[in-house]
Amino acid sequence: MSPDAAAEQRRGMKVLLADDSATSRYVVQQAVEGLGHECATAEDGLRAWDAFPGFDPEVVISDWVMPGIDGEELCRRVRAAPDAPYVYFIMLTSLEDREHVLRAMQAGADDFLNKPLEPHALEMRLIAASRVTALHRSLRLRQQQAEQEVELAAGVQRSLLPGSPPHVNGGSVAGRCFPATNVGGDCFDYLVDGAGRLALFIADVAGHSISSALLMAMGRSALRREIAAGASPADVLTATNHAMYGDLVTTELFITMFCARYDPASGLLEYASAGHNPPLLRTGADVVELDADGVAIGILDGVEFEACTVSMAPGDRLLLYTDGAMEALDEAGEQFGEPRLHALMKAYPGLTPGRFVDHVYAAVGAHAGDAPQQDDITLVALQTEEPVHVRTALGASR
Repeated sequence: MSPDAAAEQRRGMKVLLADDSATSRYVVQQAVEGLGHECATAEDGLRAWDAFPGFDPEVVISDWVMPGIDGEELCRRVRAAPDAPYVYFIMLTSLEDREHVLRAMQAGADDFLNKPLEPHALEMRLIAASRVTALHRSLRLRQQQAEQEVELAAGVQRSLLPGSPPHVNGGSVAGRCFPATNVGGDCFDYLVDGAGRLALFIADVAGHSISSALLMAMGRSALRREIAAGASPADVLTATNHAMYGDLVTTELFITMFCARYDPASGLLEYASAGHNPPLLRTGADVVELDADGVAIGILDGVEFEACTVSMAPGDRLLLYTDGAMEALDEAGEQFGEPRLHALMKAYPGLTPGRFVDHVYAAVGAHAGDAPQQDDITLVALQTEEPVHVRTALGASR
């Protein structure tokens, strides 16, 4: 036995004793305290339950038959107590038939002590209780540490998302990321280059773990580096796949991406896709999907991506999204689906990109109702308009 384990075993525990017999309470209390533990007593199950939150015991020893609530019900309440650490529950009883033993175990009891009390039997059970509760404390501490690390990772990930949208002479843009858990696998970004062109991308890595978030951070860095160098969307995806292929194969993950570059001067939108959901473009009364050939990042090495272009007129709207929006389920298991997203694209033409993104997310949430969000949802909207110098020239000509 290690020194730490031996010290843990010698450590006194807090024991809550519930018994309606004054004689039995006295005998058990003396035995518990004689073994170096602190013991609080209660005359029945209700008083024990009232004392439970404030005393915070590690062990409960309870008689089975008591007024108010019996030992079985007390055990059920202890097991159902929210956020309480694990409590070792010992049933003190003269009932030895198998039916009662099974009922107590189903209620959550860990062990039994028969009346009249045998001191060595009590000592053995408290030794076992010390080991079990020590293990649970250790696991609880590790869980808390893991949760703190996840929250730290979530904070870092949130800091990588863009803050205020950039100024675009010829449009406006907005994006939101709504993770299903603290750490998500989605990402988006947008930036304006020296020529006034708006580059934007959206990405979705498989999974929702810290490793997924780490790979997404790496992917964002690769994407921004290539965009800053002036590469076209197709070349951006090609270079990103080359940079990340080895890491993604090792982790058995992949990333879907869509990258676009909008030039307000010409009205042209260049784009390329790495297996991502086709964004939607509303132009006039029509809504079209911007699909392009290309497999997800990390699937094949040396792959090339189709370079596509489309013209955008002032007033057109572009929506980039991850599959969490399309695949959101309601309580009956029905997906939000493409028809609803297409209908939203046709409606609310006067909304700004930011308000439109919020409206889409609200519509997805209304569809899901009380069903939990299963996947990250990320939305990016671009609304085009006449560049300032064009509007100024038109005004001067009048």
